[in-house]
Amino acid sequence: MLNDTNPLLQAYDLPPFSRIRAEHFSPALDRILMESRAQVAQIIASQTPFPTWDDLVLAMDDIHTRLEVFDYLLGLLTLTRTGDAWTQASLDCRDRLHDFQRALRQNAELFQLYRRLASSDIARLFEPARKRTLEKILRDFRQSGSAHTSQADLDVVKRRIQDGERLFLEQLHRANKAWSKTIDDEALLSGLPSLFKQQMASQAREAGHAGWRLTLSFESFRIVTRYADDRFLRKEMYVAYSTRASDQGPHAGEFDNSALFQQLLDDRQQYASLLGYANFAEMAIEPEQAESAAQVLTFLRGQLERQQNALARDAEQLWEFAMRRGFCELQPWDYQYLTEKFRQQTLGISKHTLNVWFPMESTFSQLLLIARDLFGVTLIERQDVVTWQADVRLFEVSEYQEIIGYIYFDPFEDPNRNGLPSTTTLRNRQISAEGKLQRPIAVLHGWLPRGSQANPVLLDHQQLQILFHEFGHCLHHVLSRAAYRDISGISEVSRDTSEFAGLLFEQWCFSRQCLVRISRHYQTGAALPGEIADQLLVLAKTQTSWETAALLRNALFDLEVHRTHGDGRMAQQVFEDVSAQVGHLPVFANERWPNGLEHMAIGYAGKIYAYAWSKELAVAVFQRFERDGVFNGATGRELLETVLGPGDSRPLLESITAFLGTPPIIAAPAHPHPKG
Repeated sequence: MLNDTNPLLQAYDLPPFSRIRAEHFSPALDRILMESRAQVAQIIASQTPFPTWDDLVLAMDDIHTRLEVFDYLLGLLTLTRTGDAWTQASLDCRDRLHDFQRALRQNAELFQLYRRLASSDIARLFEPARKRTLEKILRDFRQSGSAHTSQADLDVVKRRIQDGERLFLEQLHRANKAWSKTIDDEALLSGLPSLFKQQMASQAREAGHAGWRLTLSFESFRIVTRYADDRFLRKEMYVAYSTRASDQGPHAGEFDNSALFQQLLDDRQQYASLLGYANFAEMAIEPEQAESAAQVLTFLRGQLERQQNALARDAEQLWEFAMRRGFCELQPWDYQYLTEKFRQQTLGISKHTLNVWFPMESTFSQLLLIARDLFGVTLIERQDVVTWQADVRLFEVSEYQEIIGYIYFDPFEDPNRNGLPSTTTLRNRQISAEGKLQRPIAVLHGWLPRGSQANPVLLDHQQLQILFHEFGHCLHHVLSRAAYRDISGISEVSRDTSEFAGLLFEQWCFSRQCLVRISRHYQTGAALPGEIADQLLVLAKTQTSWETAALLRNALFDLEVHRTHGDGRMAQQVFEDVSAQVGHLPVFANERWPNGLEHMAIGYAGKIYAYAWSKELAVAVFQRFERDGVFNGATGRELLETVLGPGDSRPLLESITAFLGTPPIIAAPAHPHPKG
């Protein structure tokens, strides 16, 4: 009887979170797998004589979508809800679900049907979006090993990779939670923003302590190393964060990812080799806009070369400033602190004192209005819908009074997540064979501490950038016009395509007009004065080479550790070699950054370069908005029609060229239209 009323088995536009319980998952998955197997068998039998678009591609899309939505809900709820029942639900379902999904991607009969359809006479008449979809599906089959004679070997290695990535993140999460520091002397907190100190006090009370408590989140690391006057406190935080999940630091050896990371590299290389690739980097980059690992390496080295003057200038400025403040030597935990002090002395203001003009609530409300002005869409909060947590809000996205998608806004940090912001997708846009629209759903997972009415959450400029970045991902997902699952959602596009929209929306944070518009003083409601907005922009562009160098270091390390695997170097040695090549960043002898690099286990392996690559494109596109007007609706709607709307129905560079009227300047590919 449970299946008859199981909310996971009923049709819905939005998940019925208020009715989903842990005990619903296992029986729902039993039914879904049974029905999916029967449907796949029926599709193969009926399509073998003559495969068609509707009865093969769209029919399989329905199956994939059902499995993906179940997977998302399973992961979301078992992560955010505690108790043995939820743990058991994850144990009962996760591997069974992923095994079946992997089996579908490796199904040789399905692969042959897609190949026959793609090479058929009728496929030659398909619209470009259908051809693109088939190309992507066939590539995914090939990378899953469907055409390979050693499929069993591939399956074993793939399972090891997935298990290894999951364990890598679990150990990192445990390492984050293991470290904390309770402080009784308020004098040690000198320099820290008052609202951050209030959050520390709240964390101490929750842990049953007096005083103030630090945890090992990214935000704590960023704020302490930037603002704390106490050098030893900065050192403690830096050492704990830079040695997470390693054989060094305060929890040395307890959650060590070193051997696991090396095994991941071995398995990725083996998997790529079995499929005929020279290395994993070549395999990872094949679906991207870039053409090869060699092209990416040339691009990153070119970026580093172009930054040399800025790196040298910033280093000289900071060292001279440090000597004037009595420093005889600089340690890694001094750089961000002195950078902030340099900025403050240069302009007479501090970044964190400007937060008062950017309360999260009013800033996000303005962000919704900017989307309306640029793209002609409205985002209305649905307060009649229950979400999975009280803090999570749902926004309905409408165009011409028709609902086209949904965005869940989950702004606050969760102790069960990794402390980093992210955008995930619950469902892609899709139009069925019968013409029914399945609306896309994006989820913006935040990283911010919870505020109160007396002490609202106030955003500094970096937090503004992050919020705009993630909201850009959400808009990219829900504004897609693409009709097919494989080309409509940001989870299906290449990494350098998906990061483009986020990096584009960041550019509005460097517009004086935008900063003034989104600002509301949290006490008076006044807008940010234009001259202070100008000062903020100067601050935001001063001594930024450290962040640029860190991005290029991580991207080069990621590429090199996968491209040169097998040359005798361990991952840490590759990291040290790349760090020496970049040369600008401070180095602490015991730091183990690779062990805590989440991107290596969340789908970005071999692809971290996408942030630098896509930023070049984003800056080029935003220059047109600067010419036309940063809130120009006609330009915004053209961006929607030429870049965001098509989704992955054509290469990103082709879409941007249509928007700009000329190809954007980036590390020039060998051909005018990169592969998809």
